[in-house]
Amino acid sequence: MPATTVAFHVNLYETEESVLVELMGTSSFSAGANPEADYWPRDATFYSDEARFEIPFDVVGAAWPEWLETSKDMVRSYLRDGKNAARLRDSQGVGIGFCDGDMYVLWPEAKT
Repeated sequence: MPATTVAFHVNLYETEESVLVELMGTSSFSAGANPEADYWPRDATFYSDEARFEIPFDVVGAAWPEWLETSKDMVRSYLRDGKNAARLRDSQGVGIGFCDGDMYVLWPEAKT
């Protein structure tokens, strides 16, 4: 992993039968005052590219709103209990979203 990586983003891509998930590292992170509206990943340091993993719709849900929420829940679960979760939580931030659409900050967790 490049030393300039300070944050991570999970890109989501739709296929005919599944969601493809790609990990991206970034050299900057800024969620702004409103993370749901202001966050956008930029300054990529790496992409998992061909190392994408696939989640079938029968696991994640058939409609995009459902698989988006399921994907967000899966990443949140990994941030809590995953093998390399500490590395992700030690970063400035972790986001998720469609490669050409809305983006969401998952770490640090929103304060309510």
